[in-house]
Amino acid sequence: MIKGKYLLFLRALYRLPQLPLLWYSDFTITLKKEGLKPVVEEPCLYYNNWLIVFFYVNDITVAYKKKDLLKL
Repeated sequence: MIKGKYLLFLRALYRLPQLPLLWYSDFTITLKKEGLKPVVEEPCLYYNNWLIVFFYVNDITVAYKKKDLLKL
């Protein structure tokens, strides 16, 4: 892999106007497949019995109890 070409490729992807919507759609489908439920009032917040996932643009925050670490 040539480093310069790889970086140009990523830069080109980030400039696509529809990319945020495609990323959001794909990520939410994955979260739902993993059993997380969306919070109706917050479109970027998903949860289940032991895990909370919040994302904004391309930042993802995960919260869980220490005893549930083995479930990850």
